[in-house]
Parts: sequence; structure tokens; C-alpha cells
Amino acid sequence: MADLVSTLGPDLWQGRKLVADLYRVGGGNPLLTQALIEDQRVSDAAALVPGDAFAQAVTTAVYRSDASARHTVWGLAVLGSDGSLAELVEVLGTTREAVQRGLRALNEAGLLDNGRFRHEAGRTAALRSMEPAHRAHLEARAAQVLHEHGAAATVVVRHLVAAEPVDAPWALRTLLDAAERALADDEIELALTCLRTARDSGADARQSLAVKAELTRAGWRVNPSAAAQNLPELTAAALGGRLGTRHVDELVGHLLWFGKVDEALDVVSAAEKHGAPSGPAGTKGAGLDSTRRWIACAYPGRPGSVAARREGTARHDDAAHTGDLARSPHQRTANLIETVLAEADDGVVVRAEQILQSTRLDDRTLTALVVAVRALVLADRLDKAALWCDTLLQEATERRVPMWQALLSSAKARMDLRAGRLAAAEEAARSALTLVPAEGWGVAIASPVTTSLHVNTALGRLDEAAAQLAVPIPDPAFQTPDGLLYLQARGHYYLAAGRPYAALDDFHTCGDLMTRWNFDLPALVPWRTDAAQACLSLGDDDRALNLAEEQLALAGPGRSWVYGVSLRVMAGALAPRQRLPLIGEAVEILQERGHQFELARAIADLARAHRELGDGGRARALARKAQQLERECGVPAPRTKPAAETGSLPDERPWNAHDTRGAAVELTDAELRVATLAADGYTNRQIAEKLFITISTVEQHLTRSYRKLAVRRRADLASRLSSVAVPCGGEEGVHGGVCDRLRAV
Repeated sequence: MADLVSTLGPDLWQGRKLVADLYRVGGGNPLLTQALIEDQRVSDAAALVPGDAFAQAVTTAVYRSDASARHTVWGLAVLGSDGSLAELVEVLGTTREAVQRGLRALNEAGLLDNGRFRHEAGRTAALRSMEPAHRAHLEARAAQVLHEHGAAATVVVRHLVAAEPVDAPWALRTLLDAAERALADDEIELALTCLRTARDSGADARQSLAVKAELTRAGWRVNPSAAAQNLPELTAAALGGRLGTRHVDELVGHLLWFGKVDEALDVVSAAEKHGAPSGPAGTKGAGLDSTRRWIACAYPGRPGSVAARREGTARHDDAAHTGDLARSPHQRTANLIETVLAEADDGVVVRAEQILQSTRLDDRTLTALVVAVRALVLADRLDKAALWCDTLLQEATERRVPMWQALLSSAKARMDLRAGRLAAAEEAARSALTLVPAEGWGVAIASPVTTSLHVNTALGRLDEAAAQLAVPIPDPAFQTPDGLLYLQARGHYYLAAGRPYAALDDFHTCGDLMTRWNFDLPALVPWRTDAAQACLSLGDDDRALNLAEEQLALAGPGRSWVYGVSLRVMAGALAPRQRLPLIGEAVEILQERGHQFELARAIADLARAHRELGDGGRARALARKAQQLERECGVPAPRTKPAAETGSLPDERPWNAHDTRGAAVELTDAELRVATLAADGYTNRQIAEKLFITISTVEQHLTRSYRKLAVRRRADLASRLSSVAVPCGGEEGVHGGVCDRLRAV
């Protein structure tokens, strides 16, 4: 042994410890010891690590052994530490004496130590030395023997998944039990392995359906698109009354995920027809009633959903349907949504926290928990929403369930966006889409995409925002609340891109849908305020004022974030001196509610109003504060000079009289004609008719004119263009050129 070790040389010599390790693993067998030394020579590890040379040496030693020893070492490798001597004898189908004789030979050869492998690498090598068919046969025998001796299902399945198919009732039961246990322990890969083995085990038609339903359930945790391949077969089985009750409930959820609402309702109807189970309160089919009501809440845009919600609410209020039924996830979620629609904020918080405090995170309750978090956001309780969302997301991460993590990350992104934490919202949305590919999201893809669209638009990254618009959104998503949020985000993108008519169309579409669905909830989408902003961009201050006033009336007496934003937008339609008290109140409300980005915008508007009233010092101080808030939200610092030096505002480029006149010269003749007519009060349609161009062309010219003149609103065009015309009396050059062009127009 020492002579062999000395061949390593003085630099790698590790003395007695290495000799001891070599003997412990190689058992004094020269073939195994030489192989270990070869592995050590090419290894960077300080400790002895058996490698390829050792594995090859074990294989050689196994095949040099006699048949009795060879079969014994293979049987022992298959059983590992799971079996006893008696079980090994049964697995091999031989006599106790033959096995003992083989064990003695293997001990003497150094392959084993007291009937056990000296190192796990030895067992692995012995397994690999077997022909695949022979190993599969031994694994099947091991599974059967261990099952008969009462071994745990988790022990038996290790052999079943490595075996040839075992066509026996106990094998299928064992695989399903082990899969259920693995799912409970969040060992998703083990569960999927057990279920795939069960699927191929020769189950009858009924058992095969149950296995595929469980396989779909487990696969959903990783990627719903991959798990969805079984949905057509499961749906057909449910319609024929051949699917178990629990699996019917899960199937409905899977169908809704991909927007297959009609199929989901057909499955519910079939379950009623084929004998729905009694509800917990003793009412026939009560559980299916709550499922119908939940579908109506999840897809309020589907025809008949409004009536279904009313009918379900009335049934729930009946005393016969209280008790345990009210504690089902579907029922409690539907109740919460109805409370949100009633705009009873205190009731929303109570119901949401009841769900969050009493519900364990699992496949069946995930949706209820996500809805509860989003309800807290709608109730303007961002502090509570953040606490619960972070807690649930941490649990989902610790339990390593990608789909749970993705949905909760998407909820966190929406919450961070509402709070104005743009960088955090962007990161959470990106994480959600990384955890589960886009095709796995079904209709829910609208949620993370909407957040990304909002963030990129707010940060002025319109190219990135346009890329989000290229992500396909399934049509059924526009029958859901997430579809409304997507339309709102797209409208704001159009507004930022200088397409106010397109923006107004999206905002009014939101309004039409929400009214039709009986879902007109300002806390979800304050579409009137959004439309008012579009009207301000079009110079229609009167319409903007009416919309903002209407939104304020609907927002109620409370100081909600919607109320604050609506005040800010309303102020945009008023003269500077009238704006101050409205924007001041908006700042107070948004500060109370913790909406940082909207607060920054309100302070910027306040700065602008002070500047227009000639209070430059106050304007600069407020502008600096707005910029600081924007940076805290994740908005990059502007590349221009600080507002304190230029008097500019966070969302405008710096300007002065000279710069603006230069910009006016940069206007093309077409842009100058359109800008002048707009400043004189003509609408876009009137300008288009007067100049014989399209409304779209007018919008494009105005967008470029706004940018070159550094104005945000149509109402500011007249003052900017008139300031350009002042020097025309005698000054030559740039200013005179502008004056000449204005006269020409």
C-alpha cells in the first residue's frame, strides 16, 4: 500500500491519513487501490474522492467474481440500505447459504465491509455494471419484496420508478400514495416521477384518468402549459361523469386558467347532472353553486356573469348556505370580490385578513390568497398588502414551487406599482415571467405584462413599453379585471407616445366594459381620470374638468389615492391660481396614502403652478423635491442641469426664451402651421379639415411640436409661440426668421 501511495510523489503525499482512506474505500484490493490513486492524481480535491477509474475497477472486480458473488453484489446494490439479509435472499430468489457465500467472497475481495459497500461510489458502480433489463427485473423484485415486508411507500417507490412496469394494484396505490406525500412535502420532481411511472403501469381506464388528473395537478406547479396536454381527455371524462369530484374542481380551475370558460361551465353542469355531492351545509350541489359564482367573479365580462353573481350572492345570503360552505376557497373569494365592488373598505380589509390568517398556502387556496392581497391593495392598505405578500412569497420560495412564486411575484409587482416603487415593480414582474414562461401563464399573462408596460411608460422607455405590447394576450383575458388593467396601461402608453385619441379610446373602452359588467370600481381603474388626462392633451379642458369631477364624486368622501390623483388632473384644466389649492390637497392625500410616484407628479405640477405665478424660488424647491421622489421610485436622474439652476421641472427639459425660439425655428412648416392653429383654439379635426390632412397627421405634428417647444399641454402653445414673435419688430436673424414664418402661416 505504502509503495503504491509513494507513486503520488512528495507534493501529493498525505501520510497516514491517505493510507487509511485508501484502505477504508478500497479494502486493500490492489485493483481498487490503484484506481483510487489514479483518481487522486487527476483530482484537485484535498480529500480522497473516488472517480471514473474507481468505477471502472469496481466493474472489473464484479465481473471477475463468480456467479454467486456477482449476483449477490447486484442484489445488494439494488436494495442498498433498505433491505435485510432475508429480503436480499427473496429478491435474488436463491438460498440463504448462497447469499452468505457470496457475501464472504465480496468481503474478502475488499468490495464490501461486513456485507455493506465501503463507499456509495462502489454501490453506484455496481448498479451501472448491470444490464438494464436485469436491473429493471431486480428493482421490480425489490419493490415487491419490500412492499410485502411492510416498507414505507417512499422506500418502495424508489425501486418502482427504476423497475420494469409492475402490473399490480398495490404498485399503483403505492405510487399514488408516494406522489401525494411528495406533493405535501413540496418534492415536485419526485411526485412527477411517481405519477409518470403510475401512468405507464397498466392501470385501467378509471385509474388512468385519476393518474392523469394528479399528473396535471403536480405539473401545474412547475409549468401549466406542459401540464395542459391532459385537459382535453379530462374534460371529456368529466362531461361523461367519469371523473372524481375533487378532480372536477381542479379541472375547472385549469380550464379557467386558459380562458376556456364555456368548457368549465359545461363541466360544472355535467357534475350537477351526474350527481353533485351534497354541500357542507347539507344542500345538494352547494359546492358547485359556489364554483359558478367564482367563475362569474373571475370572468365578469362573460355574458351572464352579472346575473350569476347576483344569483350567487342571494343564495349565499340564505341561511341554508352558511356555515362550512362560507369557508370554501371559492365562496370566500367570491364574497371578498363582492365586498370590494360594494366599495366597503373596512369590510374588504376584514374579509381579506380573515382569508390570509386562516388559509394555508396550497394549490387549492393560492387564488384566494392572491385575491386577498390584491383586495388589500384596492382598499389602499398597502402596508398590510406588502406584509402578507412578502410572507407568502417567502413561503412559496422556501417550498420551491415555481407557479406559486410567479403568481405572488406578479401580485407584488402590481402592489409595488400602486405604491410608486417602479424599480421594485419592474423587478418583480420580470421575476414572475422568468419563473414561468409566457405560454404557461394563460390569461394571467396580462398581469405581469401590464405592470411592465406601466413601468416602462412611466420611465419614458417607450421602445421597451412597445415590446410589451407585442406579447400576445389571449382574448379571454379581456373578460377579466386584468384585461381592464391592460387596456389602462396601453392607454397611458399611447398618451406618452403622443397618440391621445388612441389613449382616449382605450380609457373609454375600459369605462364601457366596467359599466356593462357592473364592475365600475375606481380603485381598480379610475378610467374617468385617465380619460381626463387624454382630454387635457387634446386641449379639451372642459371635458377633462367634467370627467375629473365625475370621478371625484364616485370616489366618495374618503381621501383615497384615486381622489388625490383626480384632484391633480382636475387642476390641470384650471388657471394656475385656481390649481394651487387642488394640487396642494392632492399632495397631502397622496403623501398619506404612500403613493410615491403619483406624489412626485403632483409636487411637479405644484412647482409648475408656482413658476407660472412668478414664484421661482418656491417652484425650484418643489421641483427638486419632485426629482428626489422620482429617484426614490427608480426614475433615472435627468441628464440636464438640476432644476435649482434651470427652473425646469422633472418631466420637462430645461428651457428659456432663447432656447424656445430656437426650437420654434426647428419646427417644420407643417408643424408650425398645425401648432399655430392649435394655439388659436382649433380642434384636431378642424385643423385636419382646414389643412386637408388626416387627424393622425395632426397628432404627429403636435407631438413633435410639443417636444421641440418643451410644452406639455395644448393650452401652453399660445404663450410659447407668442414669446417667439415678440422680437419681430427689429431683431434680425433667428427671431426674425420665426416671425416671418409665423406671418406666412
